[in-house]
Amino acid sequence: MADVKRAVIYARFSCSKQREASIDDQLRVCREWCDREGYEVVREYSDYAMSGRSDDRPQFQEMIANAGESDIVLVYMMDRFSRSEYDAPIYKKELAKHGVEVVSAMEALPDGPEKILIEKIYEGLAAVESAKTSIRVKRGMGGNALKCLTNGVRIYGYRTAEDGRFEIDPDAAENVKWAYKMRLRGIAVNQIGTMLAERGVKNSTGGACNYNLARKILSDERYTGVYIWDDVRIEGGMPQIIDRGTFMEAQEVRSRKCRADESWGDYALKGKALCGECGRSLQGISGYGNKGVRYEYYSCPGKCQKNIRRDLLEGEIVHALRSMLSDRSTAMMIARALCGLQSHKALNIEKERAQKSLSDAEKSLKNLLSAVEQGIIVPGTKERIQELEAQKMRALRDLESAQSEEVDPEGFADFLMYGEELDDRNLLKAFVYQVMLMPESVVVTLNYDEENGEPARINFKRVRGKLEWCAI
Repeated sequence: MADVKRAVIYARFSCSKQREASIDDQLRVCREWCDREGYEVVREYSDYAMSGRSDDRPQFQEMIANAGESDIVLVYMMDRFSRSEYDAPIYKKELAKHGVEVVSAMEALPDGPEKILIEKIYEGLAAVESAKTSIRVKRGMGGNALKCLTNGVRIYGYRTAEDGRFEIDPDAAENVKWAYKMRLRGIAVNQIGTMLAERGVKNSTGGACNYNLARKILSDERYTGVYIWDDVRIEGGMPQIIDRGTFMEAQEVRSRKCRADESWGDYALKGKALCGECGRSLQGISGYGNKGVRYEYYSCPGKCQKNIRRDLLEGEIVHALRSMLSDRSTAMMIARALCGLQSHKALNIEKERAQKSLSDAEKSLKNLLSAVEQGIIVPGTKERIQELEAQKMRALRDLESAQSEEVDPEGFADFLMYGEELDDRNLLKAFVYQVMLMPESVVVTLNYDEENGEPARINFKRVRGKLEWCAI
């Protein structure tokens, strides 16, 4: 008995052209071809709303990874496999390594040397058509931009009006104004993101507002009423939420912070070290000695006292912390204090969000499947079911990752005493709350309280350019 010839079918639909054959049409034609030519279909791969110019297609990549499960990869037409003049030969070569050939159900290719030439012509035509489509789409979007239409772009604080232009979303716009108000008060972008999340602001995917969205809000010139798309810029092309003066002032806060950050480099006590005389944050500075050796210091910007060498200050604090953590009773006391501070508020919010997403997906799936059972099938039903299945899987993963696990003080104490992950820099960032530098002493306040409820501290004396730990 002759060996059964095996085929996998690959179908793709980009949605960029209405005349493209649908996924179902492509699969039907390919199945008929296999029946006619005597091939057994071992698997079908389908990518929905995916461009052929990119190889970032989940089902396509899975098919390539499974190369060898069939003798051929059958496509409706060669441009379904790839529209990229670069990707097509690369992936065909990869399949060929496993003895797999790419075959078109609609484009008959002759055997012999002519086949290679015709294949290249088809690949070239697909690439040209894809490039033309891209140009047409961009040209159309460019025309829309000249009319100040949204072009499908979503900007927090705005929504799409009936005429296709931007209009203000009143509730969201109030959050934008509030964010700028906080920024002008000097509040950090990360903190503003957290505060916006507490106000119920969500990003485009439905997740809680984070640093990225807050940074985008605080740096987007379009809030001043300037319409911007690609190289199109139209003053007054959209409603204004933030006046120009407020926007520029917020950018200045950002630039001042960037300049300050540049002076700090990777100093571990950045933002934590203060001058005990004037209360200002110490700056990170550096200089070179007579032999060209570079030295780094913490320095008071008001010159209230002498600079202190960075390696001395950080090194002595690290030494004191490691000495404390080497004692089991101290490590246990710290572990109990830190475990007691564990907050489940953010975790509970994430669990509730994941649970709601899961419930919504299951409810919608139930309704859709019920309609299908009754014979009510509308265009896009299959795609919607796949979207809901994906939403359900994401929600289940999010719910699983959000399950809280009680921290074991004993295990935490072992980590504090023996954990290799706690290098000097991470040790300082984790334990040090504030360092107060005074002419004759240094007081280090730690991120936990003693058992008597008082903040834990480490005290040093400054003696002839050195630090002496006043261990109790």
